[in-house]
Amino acid sequence: MSDKIQSNFYLLKDTIKVLRKSKVLVETIDFKFLHTHLKKHDFKEQKVIPNLSSTYEIKVYFKKTINPIKWKGFMNTIVQKDEEILKNNKSISESYVILFHNTKSKKYFASTGGFAHVAIQDVATNDFGLEILSRVLKAEDKNLRSSKERNLTGGIQGAIKFFRNDYNLYENESFGNIYNELNASINKDQLNKIFGFSKADLKSDSLCIAKNSFSIKKSISFIELLNLIEKCEKLINLPPVVEINSVEKVNKSNSILINDLWEELLKKTYSNYQDPTNFFSVEIAHKDFEKYYYANSASLTFSIKQKKRISPFEEAIKQIQTILDEIRNIDSSLPYDKFKTVLTNGLIETFDANGDTLTRDTLTNHFCSEITYDGKSYFLIERDWYVIGKTFIDNINEQSEHFITINKYTGPTMDKWTSGSENDYNKSYFTKPESLVFDKFTPLNIEACDIFRWDQTNAYFFHIKKGFDNSMRDLCSQVLIAARKVKEDSKNNFIYLENLYDTVINNNGTSAYSIDAKKHLKKISKKDFINIVRNRNIVFVLAVLDTASNARKLETDIVNFDSNIAKFSLNELSKNLRNLEVDFKILQLEK
Repeated sequence: MSDKIQSNFYLLKDTIKVLRKSKVLVETIDFKFLHTHLKKHDFKEQKVIPNLSSTYEIKVYFKKTINPIKWKGFMNTIVQKDEEILKNNKSISESYVILFHNTKSKKYFASTGGFAHVAIQDVATNDFGLEILSRVLKAEDKNLRSSKERNLTGGIQGAIKFFRNDYNLYENESFGNIYNELNASINKDQLNKIFGFSKADLKSDSLCIAKNSFSIKKSISFIELLNLIEKCEKLINLPPVVEINSVEKVNKSNSILINDLWEELLKKTYSNYQDPTNFFSVEIAHKDFEKYYYANSASLTFSIKQKKRISPFEEAIKQIQTILDEIRNIDSSLPYDKFKTVLTNGLIETFDANGDTLTRDTLTNHFCSEITYDGKSYFLIERDWYVIGKTFIDNINEQSEHFITINKYTGPTMDKWTSGSENDYNKSYFTKPESLVFDKFTPLNIEACDIFRWDQTNAYFFHIKKGFDNSMRDLCSQVLIAARKVKEDSKNNFIYLENLYDTVINNNGTSAYSIDAKKHLKKISKKDFINIVRNRNIVFVLAVLDTASNARKLETDIVNFDSNIAKFSLNELSKNLRNLEVDFKILQLEK
């Protein structure tokens, strides 16, 4: 058995916030804390060979897990009793954590195997591997092999890319993206000079995997792992060679600003908790978004009045409103301090089909949002705050003004918005000529439009939005999905739109809206509806009511609209619909 394996390692935080007897305390991360932390995750300390390193104190923890194999019962219905596949109904998994403490620098590192990375996420820094790579890689180096990115813009929250040819950071630069993970090739000279590998042991270049952990895709011994950690610890003290994420990250040393930003976000969330109509957009996603979104189930754990609650879900939670509903169902009148404690100490865990943990992290570490504070725009992405620089904002304002102007809606006049909700506005079109209403009807879970109108040339699919805020990201995603479906439908004999028509006509809803929608649509036949679309140019229209008290226009005063997420999202939507070859127009509804 080889004494070499591929190893990853994390830099651990200096401190962490914990809940002790209903109070949030800041605790120092040291061996004592880590021992207690790992013990909670059922890890047991192992005796270590003395004097392994002159630089690092080393401790090892081990966990053995025995779980029932969930598919065995299924197999019982297929194969005979004495078959080998039925003989063992338990699975065994083993995991380890190696802790390294540099007695001079006071830094703690951890290397993991098996499923132990789940236990380390709470105490690991968020971007250690990326920080290492930023001190090795140059922006022009054609070393990129793949990336995992989070998106500030558009309807895609994250993307995984694999590059056919060698790419560099310039070539992969995308407006509004933040890297979660980068895989890049490290050549033999760098492996030797920077990381200290022996030239005699290097047969080829190696892949570097940089995320919140750092690893080199190469089997190494424990001595080589020690050397690699020491080299990286020295490297992290040097200035970066390249800026990997284009927006500026708020340095953790600026603790006062970070605390103020969190306070501002939690107060806005609390306002949403107190009044569900006071919408504040916080997306919920784990940094390992691929595992998170493909999870078979999830659980939300939180405590109210010292009583632990576990709420199960059939899929990953996507929005803060889902969580606020759960809290509100138990107690709708929490004071702010109690509400804040519930959120900051909540936990989200996701599971695969066998019930095994895919992701596990604190609730607030799943937050993605934007706030304006002290005149600047800040994004929260997976634990970290980013400030959007003036040049960056000037650029998005300029682009937004340009595409809003060239995509200005010029079709049939739309009514002023006098009062009420989006649905109230939409249903007012029950009485309008050349107008149909499809709000709330979603065959295939796709909302084609809220209002459908037409003239001699165009068929207009209106998506109506009250407020130009962070929730525009969700709406832009809906518009893109709908446009893609209708475009596809136009080449497939309009099967989806026929289904939409049938959904409204055959609905058995008892609300006044459902009854009126059915009655109104009966005034036109399905065939005539399809022919209207078939014989006209399809145009998607995003119609927005600005809810601000001061008068302002999107096409001339875009700089006065605060939500950069909304501007980013509109930019991406315009670009994506252009790529789809779908006409897109923007209308600001009048009050």
